[in-house]
Amino acid sequence: MLQRHPTVDELVSTLRRSKLPTVVVEGRDDMQIFRWMEDLLEVHEIDILAAGMRSNVLAVYERKSEFAHLPVVFIADRDKELFTQLPEDYEEIIWTKGYSIENDLYAGAEPSLENLMDPNETDEHRQLLDTIVKWFAFEVEEFSHGRQAKVGRKLKDIIPRGQTEMDEDYRANRGFRIPRVEFISMIKEEYQLRLRGKFLFEMLARFLADNSRAPSYSLFSLYEIAFKIPNPHPWRDRLIREVEQILDKQQRKLM
Repeated sequence: MLQRHPTVDELVSTLRRSKLPTVVVEGRDDMQIFRWMEDLLEVHEIDILAAGMRSNVLAVYERKSEFAHLPVVFIADRDKELFTQLPEDYEEIIWTKGYSIENDLYAGAEPSLENLMDPNETDEHRQLLDTIVKWFAFEVEEFSHGRQAKVGRKLKDIIPRGQTEMDEDYRANRGFRIPRVEFISMIKEEYQLRLRGKFLFEMLARFLADNSRAPSYSLFSLYEIAFKIPNPHPWRDRLIREVEQILDKQQRKLM
C-alpha cells in the first residue's frame, strides 16, 4: 500500500500550530538523517517535518508568511537543477551540494564507504557503476533537451541483481541509447555528487548487505556510517552550519 504524502494545507496547518523551531525536509527517509543531525546542532529542541516530496517543500516555503511566528528552515535536494540552475525566488532554502542529501552523505564520507568492499567486490562494483553512469547520463541528456527524464526507477529494474549490464527489456522500453561522451564524462568525473544518490547506496548494499558476507551492512546502516563518520565531513557539516545560522537569524528577528 502506497503511503500518502501530507498535503500542503496539512503541512502549513501543522506549522501554524507548532511552537518549536522546525526543519522542513522532503521525504520520510530524510527524517532519520536529520534526526542524527539534530544531535549535532547547538539547538536541540527542534521538530523535523517531512513534506513528502520536493514540490511540497517549495509550496510550503511560498506560504511561510502564514507561520511567521515560527523559525523554520527548509532543506531541499538540487535534483535535476544540479545540471541547469536552481529555481528562482527560493533564496532562503538550503539546497544540497550534490543531487540529493544522499549524495552529500556519500561524497563527504572519508574514508570512502567504497573501502568497505573486498577487492573482488570492488571490481564488480566498478562495472555496475559504469553501467549506471551511462544510464543516468542518458536521462540527464534527455532533460537537457527538454524531454522527460525518468530517474525515479528502481535500481533492480535497470540492472537486475546478479548482473552488471542494463536489462535488455528496460533498454528497449525506455528507448535507451548511449549518450554523448560529454554527458558521460560530466557524471563520471564527480559521480559521488552527480549520480542519483539513492543508487550509490543501493549499489554498495548489493555487495555489503549480502547475508553470506561477514560482516554485512544493511542499507540503513550504510546511511548511518556515512553520517556518523567522525572525520571532517564537509557537506554534512555545511548543512549543520547553515541550519544553525538560519535558525539563529530568524530567532533574533522574533525577539
